[in-house]
Amino acid sequence: MKLVLDSNIIFSALIKKSTTRNIILSDVFELHAPEYIFSEISKHKELLLKKSKMNEGDFDALLLLLQKHLQLVQKEKYNENMALAEDILKDIDITDSPFLALALALNCKIWSNDRHFKQQDKVVVYTTKELTKTINI
Repeated sequence: MKLVLDSNIIFSALIKKSTTRNIILSDVFELHAPEYIFSEISKHKELLLKKSKMNEGDFDALLLLLQKHLQLVQKEKYNENMALAEDILKDIDITDSPFLALALALNCKIWSNDRHFKQQDKVVVYTTKELTKTINI
């Protein structure tokens, strides 16, 4: 199954050893994310380091490992879907429009633990708990 990962999924995988991290590293799913997701991680790196209780070297190594299991997609590949995604999410959380636009462009589902994503009906959204029911990890 092809999935677009929301930022909160990557953040969760960085913060602690978890089901989320195991799913990403398992390659059970074909995982995609907007390429800017790693600039988002950089913006929040200090907080993520604090929450993860990792040193910077271990954190960077884990980030690189997670990145190897994702297909990062340039904005040009989903930009034509941004207006629609922004329109759908304008009253929900417009900042998540790139994830919805990418899912629309790839004709796939979204993996997010943000409940607001389920308020739209254009793309199926799975939480981590729902994904674990589909696989054996």
